[in-house]
Amino acid sequence: MLLSASFCKAPRKALYDMASLDSGGMLSLMSSYSAQAPEFQVLESEQRDGYRVSLIGYRGPFGDEIHSYLLVPDGLSASRKAPSILLLHDHGARFDIGKEKVLRPLPSAPANVRLSSSQWVEDNCDGAYLADSLARGGYVVLASDALYWGERSSSAAAKWSRVRFLGEEGNLRDLKDEVYEGQRAVYDSLLTNEGRYWAVQTYMEDCQGVELLSSLPYVDGDRTGAFGWSMGAHRCWILASFCGKVKTGAALCWMTLKRTCASPPTASDHSMMIPPLRDRYDFPDIARSLSPKPFMFLSGDADKLFPRESTAEAFSLMQEIYRQNGAEGKLTTEFFEGGHHCGPREQERIMQYFRENL
Repeated sequence: MLLSASFCKAPRKALYDMASLDSGGMLSLMSSYSAQAPEFQVLESEQRDGYRVSLIGYRGPFGDEIHSYLLVPDGLSASRKAPSILLLHDHGARFDIGKEKVLRPLPSAPANVRLSSSQWVEDNCDGAYLADSLARGGYVVLASDALYWGERSSSAAAKWSRVRFLGEEGNLRDLKDEVYEGQRAVYDSLLTNEGRYWAVQTYMEDCQGVELLSSLPYVDGDRTGAFGWSMGAHRCWILASFCGKVKTGAALCWMTLKRTCASPPTASDHSMMIPPLRDRYDFPDIARSLSPKPFMFLSGDADKLFPRESTAEAFSLMQEIYRQNGAEGKLTTEFFEGGHHCGPREQERIMQYFRENL
């Protein structure tokens, strides 16, 4: 589905030379970045129980065509506004879906996308779609595909999905390997040809999502939050650290110490790497940019990707940074019983946090 010609922009240009930046230059670039709310088209909508979900289309900050789901509770208006949440999907080495990992897709979505979404959410979230729960709870929600996921994924990812869920002929293992290793090519291409780190482009697109939410007449612009699980959590604490319009956020299952990371980086690390920052700082140092903003980190005590010992040490370091910055009590760090998961229990804790802090 293509956008109308009025939404077309000039070809993307290499606006940055991020590889030449040191840590100070990168911090300055990210903290000073100013996104603009995009014009968007409503492509289709569906009324659900207490809210309306719309598939919208717009141009990203670098000219990409982006489709997002916008969920709006019933009864909102310019005189009856609601808080909003930008919902950031995970990585999972699963690329055929993105926004559909957090939201039940529209009936018009391709059959393989609907089946893939259902299977993913059943396995990782016990069948609970967080975006739909938040909308029923009164929040305006926006969920988009990051580059290389969902409608912005590769042809090989789409092929893998049709083979896996529709029985189309093809070799699942070969397709999966091709898509997985393709992450390195995305990273290299963006940096070489357009001067951008992949993770920073994602950050800038997430900033644009915040601006879109804030521009809606039925959204309270002073009450915009963000949430993500796994890679979405990484996106969330990066976004909340540098985007002033995000008033608070919650990150589920992504915090550790740098010494626990694979060396050399895996293909999946490339979507989250910002070398000038990673070379100088450890992950808990993000609290220096995040504080004094209220924020919550939640992690499973049996998470195999982020073992409790290293995560607990990271939490302690972040709490100390908040104390040093005079923001004691504004950072919530908790463990829940379980692994790398985003089920109804974890989702309810997240919604409780937003009820109290947004």
